Amino acid sequence: MRRGVILCGPSAVGKATVAGELFGLDGRFVRVPEVAPGELDELRAAGRIAVEIRWGDEVFAVDRRDMDAVGDAGRVPIARVVDVVDLQRLKYAVPFFGWTSVLLWAPREVCGLRAQRRGDADAMGVLRMWDETRRGLLALEDPVFNLVVHTDRVDPGEAARRVVEAVDAGPAQTVSVVGDVG
Repeated sequence: MRRGVILCGPSAVGKATVAGELFGLDGRFVRVPEVAPGELDELRAAGRIAVEIRWGDEVFAVDRRDMDAVGDAGRVPIARVVDVVDLQRLKYAVPFFGWTSVLLWAPREVCGLRAQRRGDADAMGVLRMWDETRRGLLALEDPVFNLVVHTDRVDPGEAARRVVEAVDAGPAQTVSVVGDVG
């Protein structure tokens, strides 16, 4: 079975850090192949775009053919999204992967401090994004995550090990996140 990982959570929660740990921990993991901006129109016309996700002025697009190649090679793609709506769009647009959906979570104050430490130009924007992400999570009618990891409670290596265990176990029953983000 083809497997993939979607790391979801607000900005400054540690998605890139945990993804980096996963790449170093296990050679199966690769970044979801992204389409270069100059290729979008051509691939759209060919019907090869599985999903497009917009982050401000940037477009994150996934090419179906590239995803097939990753799966055929036995690799496990990792996608990073902020919004649960984008997580669901990716899962439904690329259903031929058994996706393990992981919520990475930390308190608002922690994400704000991390944003300041890394020099984000718009630290207040990070906090607004945290608020929006939380509202989206609390509005979920049905659970969508297989694993929740509190990045303020475990180091990135431990978070990555938990993700590997979840992927190896296969997509499990989903869990509610209300107690985690409420």
